[in-house]
Amino acid sequence: MNVDVKPEKNKQIDIEITIDEFILNKHLKSSASKISNSTNISGFRKGKVPYSIIEAKFGRDYILNNSLDDIIQDVVPDILSEQKLEYPCSPKVDILQKEPKFIISLQVPMMPEVALGDYKSLNNKQKKEKITKKKIDETIDRILESRATWEENNITLDFPGLAKINILGKYNEQEVIKHENYDFYAVKDSKLIVPGMSEKLKGIKKGEKRDFTLTLPNDWDNQDLKGKNVNFTIDCIEVLEKKLPTLDDEFVKLFNKNLKTVKEFEEEIKKELNSELNYKYRIELENQLLSDLIEISKYKISSIQIETATNQVIEERMKSISQYKMSLEDYLKAINMKEEEFYNESKKSAEQELKKIITLEEIIIKEDIQVENKEVKEEITLIKQNYADQKLVDDENLYKIVENNLKKKNSMEYLIKLANKAIKNRKK
Repeated sequence: MNVDVKPEKNKQIDIEITIDEFILNKHLKSSASKISNSTNISGFRKGKVPYSIIEAKFGRDYILNNSLDDIIQDVVPDILSEQKLEYPCSPKVDILQKEPKFIISLQVPMMPEVALGDYKSLNNKQKKEKITKKKIDETIDRILESRATWEENNITLDFPGLAKINILGKYNEQEVIKHENYDFYAVKDSKLIVPGMSEKLKGIKKGEKRDFTLTLPNDWDNQDLKGKNVNFTIDCIEVLEKKLPTLDDEFVKLFNKNLKTVKEFEEEIKKELNSELNYKYRIELENQLLSDLIEISKYKISSIQIETATNQVIEERMKSISQYKMSLEDYLKAINMKEEEFYNESKKSAEQELKKIITLEEIIIKEDIQVENKEVKEEITLIKQNYADQKLVDDENLYKIVENNLKKKNSMEYLIKLANKAIKNRKK
């Protein structure tokens, strides 16, 4: 087997591999055997069809295409091991030639490089948000709102408001929309049912009937009804009024059995707000310091590594989108973004995250950041407890992952201490 290793270029090494006929034929016969086992060919039993018959029926290219993964798995790992190459993600494989020789190209990403800027001159530019009485009151209001009840009352519907209604929509005397006992939450500029319905129902009261016409939007599910005028008949069954609970000691006890008074409740809210603001401050500080350091540093990263990271970002976003039962096309339409823009934005995000990781790992090396064995084992114990129902990597690899994550955490702590120290020195 001929292996031609090209010089490194742009953090990538290309290797051209001419596959031996022996290896190629071995996998072609193996692939043909699998095809034979899954195909009915007149005159032959499954699994007993000669190679020549399979090739005549399906063609060599078809057999070869079914062999590719096995050929790559048979050849590539040994070559990478022989070349003693260290790479951050899986290499790419392309077919360069099928005839007369079968030649593949192996594109191996090299480990990234970074020339860090002066990280010891970083400044903390963040200001921690203060807890004010207004913030405490707003948080309490949200809690009361979340525990509000809706009760029938002899009132007219106002914004925001809730009414139980029967809805009938007709286009050319054909029923196109029908809902009974529908809980309609009315707010200004709502698109619920049809845009404009909230405004048409404002002021309606129990027992009242209203007739009006609304135009269906251009994104309506039924293509034939897009932009059509629909005649609506609405029967109001009842109008409900929002009732907020009273903030007193009784409410506090129901909200949290460990609290007894409104004062204790307010103190608890203050503590939670403080934790939230501390967390927000910490995240913003980390992002600011890393972004500032990235700006003054120089990176060499393989395009393959960036592409791999981009695909991972897109995959995670697709998982998130699928939770809402949306296709990518629908999601992009909702956020008014083209597919190319979505990819480029994902790529930018992936590259920035890659640089953050590379930066922290370089700080680990430069400052010899270490973690205690005890700390790693304690973290592993917590992970195993929290993910007892999930299959984790083996203990050796889990130790390496946890150790590396803790080192990155410590390297971030180191940068924060430097930045905070710079503030103290300026104040002096």
